[in-house]
Amino acid sequence: MKLLFRTALASLIPIAAANALGLGDSTLDTTCESYCESQYGYGFADGRTAGIEVGFGQGVAACVADPLAYGVTLASCIPAATYGETEPNDSLITADPLTLGVAFWGQNYSNADQDWYYTQSTAANQNLTLSFAVPDWIEGANLADGTPGIWNVSVRDAAGNVFANFNTDVVGALSSNPNAATYTVTLGLVGTYYVLVQPADKATPNQFAYSITAFLQDSSLDNEQPVAGFYDSEIEPNNVPSASNPLATGVAMYGLINLTFSSVVTDPDDDTATVWGQGENDWYVYYTDGNELVTLTFCAREGCANGDWNVQVYDKPTATAWESLTGAGALTTSLTPLLSFNTDTAADKSITYSLGLKDPGYYFMKVNHKRLFTAPCNEYRYVTDSGVFGDACTCDSDIASGRSSTGNACYIPTDSCSDSASSLLCRKVTEDCTFGSDPGCLFNTSSPPGCVTTKPDADAEEELCSTYVTQARCACSSYGGVVEVPENDTSSPYNFTWYGTKLPTNTIDTDAYEDYLNRPSPY
Repeated sequence: MKLLFRTALASLIPIAAANALGLGDSTLDTTCESYCESQYGYGFADGRTAGIEVGFGQGVAACVADPLAYGVTLASCIPAATYGETEPNDSLITADPLTLGVAFWGQNYSNADQDWYYTQSTAANQNLTLSFAVPDWIEGANLADGTPGIWNVSVRDAAGNVFANFNTDVVGALSSNPNAATYTVTLGLVGTYYVLVQPADKATPNQFAYSITAFLQDSSLDNEQPVAGFYDSEIEPNNVPSASNPLATGVAMYGLINLTFSSVVTDPDDDTATVWGQGENDWYVYYTDGNELVTLTFCAREGCANGDWNVQVYDKPTATAWESLTGAGALTTSLTPLLSFNTDTAADKSITYSLGLKDPGYYFMKVNHKRLFTAPCNEYRYVTDSGVFGDACTCDSDIASGRSSTGNACYIPTDSCSDSASSLLCRKVTEDCTFGSDPGCLFNTSSPPGCVTTKPDADAEEELCSTYVTQARCACSSYGGVVEVPENDTSSPYNFTWYGTKLPTNTIDTDAYEDYLNRPSPY
């Protein structure tokens, strides 16, 4: 009924208006304008109210869904810190627990100070987001510019392995304020993770206050993280092939040649000198199905300090022979390795080698130092003609006494060479000396012929016999003492990665090459 009435009323408005105009009445214009203005005001107010209700709700939802698009940063939503670190928190054990979503203030009171914190993930593959900030009251604070300082923040597991590492002057993946930086890392396994904050530059003072906030969120990542280390490390003793450490392809192996100084050898550059056969061997083993190209990178994962290593690769029969010969105290110079090289990391920090393994089976890799150190002597003794040591002696060079030394042995002038009971290993050196005064000095009664051993008269025709010196060999009977290591010859850790590529050793052995040969040729 109301609808019919409104329709009827609407149809009457034009007629009433036309009649009014015909009678010369213009009050309708004024009435309509007033009416429209009033209705417009009501409509605008109602529309504005309705628009705010709808638009505000939609805007909030959109901002929550994508806050960065609306200029909202994580740091701007975090309440100011109300408590902070408790010193000492300089290790994994004394780390402070982080309450999720709550800012925690801290300060590195010295360049050596480390601030450790920890949090615990509750599900696999959770995202850990860290917000690092400095106070607003620090004038000109801008972390991207390194103002007021640069901190290093790292995320680690319970073994100290670094999962994420960043400096605060590097802008993270999430938008930040000038005085804040935000970073995110995915934690594959469930457990405790540690956050370490320390000055990035240990030489530059950085004692400004900071705050750090941690957030944990589930992610859609559904893969299963394996429980494995970042790299492998040798297990001693691995000094012979039968005690070799296995190699996993593509995984870096770390090792160190221990300075044992357990035996001496002849210096290859000076056969009169004795040097330490420095260090012990590190042996590794790898199994291949054969027809494989292996790539060996030395000091590629992490640059080695100055060092000089000798690396050799053997097949199993040769490695077995090496162990048998060394066990019997025999030389191994008759054995030929498949690959042998020296690597000097003082000049070349990393280098890559390739090796083809044709036959299936086990292959062995030996690492040792190439360099040798001069062997210091603890005690010197005379050597008898049967090769055993006798009485004590000294081997310091003494030109005045005619004593000379090379390496760890010398010859000393002595009258004991004439004593048959001493049986010393001696030599004769022709030189002028005073018989009866200089040790080991004797006359050569046949030179010149007819000579005499007493000073002849001035008118006599006889000549005084020439002299020679008997010298006994004095050699090192026990080695030890302090070794002065030459510059750049320090023992340092090494690392290498053995890549079993599963690629054929030679293209000629592949089906592709056979296919190439069978292609029709126009010639």
